[in-house]
Amino acid sequence: MSGRKQKRVCARLSLALALVVAGAGAGLSKASAQSAVIAVDAYNRKVHVAAHAGQKRPVGGLAKIVTTMVTLDWAEASKVGVNVLATVPDYATRIAGVASPDLQPGDQVTVRDLVYATMMTSDNVAAITLGHFVGNDLLQRMGRTGDPLEQFVKQMNSLAQREGATGTRFMNPHGYENTRPTGGSTAADIARVALYAASRPSFRFYTNQPSRAITVYRGGSKISVNLKNTNQLLGVDRIDGMKTGNTPASGGCVVITAERPSTVLKQADGASVIFRHRMLVVVLGSADPFGEARSLLYQGWGAYDQWLAAGRPVTDKRQMLGDFTGR
Repeated sequence: MSGRKQKRVCARLSLALALVVAGAGAGLSKASAQSAVIAVDAYNRKVHVAAHAGQKRPVGGLAKIVTTMVTLDWAEASKVGVNVLATVPDYATRIAGVASPDLQPGDQVTVRDLVYATMMTSDNVAAITLGHFVGNDLLQRMGRTGDPLEQFVKQMNSLAQREGATGTRFMNPHGYENTRPTGGSTAADIARVALYAASRPSFRFYTNQPSRAITVYRGGSKISVNLKNTNQLLGVDRIDGMKTGNTPASGGCVVITAERPSTVLKQADGASVIFRHRMLVVVLGSADPFGEARSLLYQGWGAYDQWLAAGRPVTDKRQMLGDFTGR
């Protein structure tokens, strides 16, 4: 990047997100934004930037991060795997809120390809099909009858609670706010569940590809469907994930992750210590989610570098995501 262009970028960042040093007890930067945002270091879980991050809001398709993780955890624990075929249930298109351009009731698709559709294009029917399929399997294993989606959503909320996302309530696998109550989450809680997802190597395969062809089996025919990732920031500034969301209630939402090259530090005894660097950014309710997320990533890295240079001090436990409330 040329010096002139870099100055223009820095000027835009200064206008978009003015840094305000928080009170001495908080020890983090605060973005002047109407949206809810957070930038957190994935490996140390230090919160570096935050604004309105504890406010409960609609999160739209970001709920699908948890839908995917419940599915992948189930596939591993059950040893069923992700190559098994699932059938799109008849009711999926009725409750999806937004029609799927690629999936129809009765279609058969592997769990793997349904996850790709759920994460890359935020396909509501794909997410419902995952919930139906996994929920049915869980009910059968427990010897119970009931609504498979209700069982699946229980698992979503259980995962959220386990990861410390106590301000979160999911009502369906797809995130569209067409149920009552609608549920919701916070930027800090989305960061918590997203960091869990990012810690799983298998998850990244479903988020870091700009396009992907999946196979749909329909009426005896084999159909190839091309998916295009809705994350416009993939490949920019080392961004390799993770999920977008945009509904009338949630506004523009996005979670991005980016990893910088590791730092290798030589110790006095000749040993080497490797420090990895990954930043996760959450934006909720933005008119320009991609622009704001990219600006926050720059701001997050800047605060992170200052923190490292100061020796990684933690003067208040609320600086860490585990104890961070955003209030």
